[in-house]
Amino acid sequence: MPWMASLPWLLSRVRGQAVFVLLLALFLLLITRNVSPEPYVYDEADYMYAASLGFAANWSDTPSIPMRDFVRAGLGHGPNGRPDTQMTLSEGIRSGNDVLFYRHFHGPLFYYLLMGLSRLGLSEHGLRTALLAIPAASLAIVYFGCLSLVPSGAIFAAMLFLSSYAVIGSTELAPHQLFALCSLACLIFLLKAIITGRRRYWYGAVVMAGLAFCTLEIACVLLGTLAICCFVERGRWHVDRAFIAKSLALFFATVLVIWPAAILRLSFLKAYAVMAYLTLSRDAAWGNTSFIETWRGRIFDSPLEWFLILAGVTMWLRNRRRNVYPVGLFALLTLAATLHVLTITPRYSLAFVPALDLLAGLTLVPSLGPLRRPASLAVVALAVAGLYGSAWYQVAHQPRNPNPRSAAVLTYIHQNELENKALLVPQADVPALHYYFPGMRLRGYYGQSPVPSDRVGWEDAAVISATKP
Repeated sequence: MPWMASLPWLLSRVRGQAVFVLLLALFLLLITRNVSPEPYVYDEADYMYAASLGFAANWSDTPSIPMRDFVRAGLGHGPNGRPDTQMTLSEGIRSGNDVLFYRHFHGPLFYYLLMGLSRLGLSEHGLRTALLAIPAASLAIVYFGCLSLVPSGAIFAAMLFLSSYAVIGSTELAPHQLFALCSLACLIFLLKAIITGRRRYWYGAVVMAGLAFCTLEIACVLLGTLAICCFVERGRWHVDRAFIAKSLALFFATVLVIWPAAILRLSFLKAYAVMAYLTLSRDAAWGNTSFIETWRGRIFDSPLEWFLILAGVTMWLRNRRRNVYPVGLFALLTLAATLHVLTITPRYSLAFVPALDLLAGLTLVPSLGPLRRPASLAVVALAVAGLYGSAWYQVAHQPRNPNPRSAAVLTYIHQNELENKALLVPQADVPALHYYFPGMRLRGYYGQSPVPSDRVGWEDAAVISATKP
């Protein structure tokens, strides 16, 4: 019977999907324990306010400070700007509802998702939980992508991803998980283009790079990776002017659909100017940790993951598996581009850790030989169990309420009926209070308490303490 010939293929598909369901369940058991029910804080509050401005504002980046004024403000702010000039600049931009500022100069793709979900009336916990669909989709990309490339490494790569502290520790509202999804999809398409030589996979990678560009600024590294691979594979792909023109047209078409202001208003230049400013002119722009403290924290949060990544990279360099070089290239370039991002916040590792997990899955397990051999199967089983056990221990020992101040401040505002008053508050509290109380007039101060210059030209009804509300 004809259908009998397709039975092994069908059974393989069903088995693969069943394994993914199990992996997804294990993943959700881990990551949902990290979802906070607390009010939105700093970045999250700004992101939610940007989403509240609506689709048209985020699609067109209006209102937004003109480029000329943006450059003038940046030059006038100076390196490591004084707190008083930072306060004045912040007040001016917030009063103008600059949508690009509230997005922290990121692309709008993530905020479109926030707009849709925010209209469902979800609580803070519910919205954060709903956005776990993004890393869940990334898990699917890693597993099924590897299944189509190197089947023996699919489960291992997926376990590396789902147990990574960079992934399970990043449950706040931020576009970094979405960038990880776009970059992983781009890399899988790129690998398939190299292995099969089919241009359709290359064009898929170009589209995903366009979506990544509309998400985070670090997408410039992804574009560089595509350019290098296109040059390396130019002979196999028969690259000519028509090929390059079509690729560029597809990229710009993707960006024009998602974020037309990036090209028509050159908004992307603002994003990269801010990145350059933070990198070159601001001390401790991402936190007060040193290079050693940053990497010690990253490695100790997922020690077995980093050991296996190192082993996978070593195997890749020794065996010189040419077909997976784009993943290693992207990870290396991203690591170099983010060396200045010194922070223990796990979401900033999402730019490169998922790619390293993918690389380890594609190289480490195949180097052990057929998994039918007891020794190979035992090694992989022990590694998988160790990864999940380590991740579970890490999650179990995380504080359940990492930011108790946020709820306390909001309660204090309500109890003292300050919702529509003028307040002098710590600068770190400004975004949350601005989001939750849009009728409130705010001035931020730096340090433990306000200084006389903070009150110049300002009359407040109350002062919120930096140590307690």
